[in-house]
Amino acid sequence: MNQPAHTSSAFEKDLADLNMGLVRLGMLASRQLNACLRAMSDFQENRVQMMIEQDAELDALEAEVNERVLMVITVRAPRADDLRRVLSAAKAAHSLERIGDYARNVGKRTKAIMESDANQLPWDQLIEIGTMVASMIDDVMDAYQQGDLETAQAIRNSDMHVDKLHTNIFRHVIEQMEAGEISALNGAHLLFIAKNLERMGDFTTGLAEQIMFVETGVAIDTKRPKADNTSGLSDES
Repeated sequence: MNQPAHTSSAFEKDLADLNMGLVRLGMLASRQLNACLRAMSDFQENRVQMMIEQDAELDALEAEVNERVLMVITVRAPRADDLRRVLSAAKAAHSLERIGDYARNVGKRTKAIMESDANQLPWDQLIEIGTMVASMIDDVMDAYQQGDLETAQAIRNSDMHVDKLHTNIFRHVIEQMEAGEISALNGAHLLFIAKNLERMGDFTTGLAEQIMFVETGVAIDTKRPKADNTSGLSDES
């Protein structure tokens, strides 16, 4: 009996090509974030500029993945589990491209701060949250390739720690601004950098939820526990 088109060896090659595109996207996103973190350590402005310019690679690769997704749906007509895997590739590509966008913004703001006296700013705290998110990105890409539900769940749970680190950074920067230890401009840049890193964690957690959905077929409750309390902070906090 002939196999349906969507279960053919051609379809398996299409899936492999999609996965390869996602692996490349994940590597680029991780590279962008790590370049930001290195810049926060050594204040090499040329490194930041190079990272900013390389963001176009992520945009082009996401477009390539999306074109392949459309081709697979049109030509192979995948159904059920197969369709779920194909559509998840498009969502994963978007998440990784957004992570790259946030890394580019972090780089731009880091570069702007470098033009002033940047040595006494809380870079260690930003590097801590950034390093955690970078590790989550690497882990989620491995889990995506392996269909590793246990690792995906662990990544989803770790988002709480990212939120807590973000809240701590927010408090610290505000306190330094109020004490006149950080200028209003640098303080604003630092708050945006911290928030961008936290958002990268959110997108990485979303990738983990995609893995769980693809592997189980069960819709994941997106109202996951959060620990980002910055929106509720007041003078009395």
